[in-house]
Amino acid sequence: MSHLKIGFVMDPIEAIRTEVDSTYLLMLESQRRDHEIFYMTVPDLYLHTQTPMATGRAIRVFRGKEYFRLGDETLLCLNDLDVLFMRKDPPFDMDYCMATLILSMVHTKTLVINSPQGLRDCNEKVSVLRFPELIPETIVSRRISVLQKFLQEMNGEMIVKPLDKSCGREILYVHQDDSNANTLLEMATKEESRFVMAQRYLHEAAQGDKRIILLNGEPIGAVLWLPPQNSFDRPPIRSPWHAAGTELTERERVVCRTIAPFLKENGLFLAGIDMIGGCLIEINITSPTCLHEINALNRDCLESKVIDFVEEECRKRRP
Repeated sequence: MSHLKIGFVMDPIEAIRTEVDSTYLLMLESQRRDHEIFYMTVPDLYLHTQTPMATGRAIRVFRGKEYFRLGDETLLCLNDLDVLFMRKDPPFDMDYCMATLILSMVHTKTLVINSPQGLRDCNEKVSVLRFPELIPETIVSRRISVLQKFLQEMNGEMIVKPLDKSCGREILYVHQDDSNANTLLEMATKEESRFVMAQRYLHEAAQGDKRIILLNGEPIGAVLWLPPQNSFDRPPIRSPWHAAGTELTERERVVCRTIAPFLKENGLFLAGIDMIGGCLIEINITSPTCLHEINALNRDCLESKVIDFVEEECRKRRP
């Protein structure tokens, strides 16, 4: 098709790791198809009356040590873009929320991935509670007494994590026999000043954590993250995991089919779900990743499938 104008809102490009960054792959594929790509960060976004704008730059990306070249800074009207990828990594803080409010003003003829309203409404951790039949026992609270009671109900083991982080940051394993259990809950909740999620600890984590990438509700690839071999006798949380090839089980396909309408209704075109032992753990929608690993393990090119989808959606939106 004729070339598109595609914008990327992301973290500072000079700080990314190209060997694992999925946004970088999406940029490379967009450029390969002769689409015009633009780079911007959250601080670059602003509103002029009702018009969403950004101080962005045209960008060229390359494979190699010097992997990008920026054009001159220019004012961009976001309504003039055909596609806008919102790929800023968590934390989902007030700056992130304000960015989604700005992006919500973008004209509907521009395809925004993922929907700004969907990003605001569907917290990556909390949204799994919409599917109680698919998840382990879960509670969200900031009260230590509530978390202590839940710990007892879970036979003395649980995982506690913040609601606004990613990549396993600040995840804690709490055991009732640990003399520091209460201290860990105080740390997690910042002395009851923030909400956290607690889930029953799944011993199946020793067999791996599966990431499944969904495009418009359909699974297009998966990777199994395996803990170190010597972690079978302890919760494999902080240790370095490694990627392994995998196939979807029937249970996992059921999970994908079950959540697909929710993803589509909320404009969450690109998502990555995490599963352990057949249980849905998270629905990652801010900047789902693992495209590199899935490509390498399966000789695939997931970024091509994503841009195929983008081009088709743009055809539908054009008069």
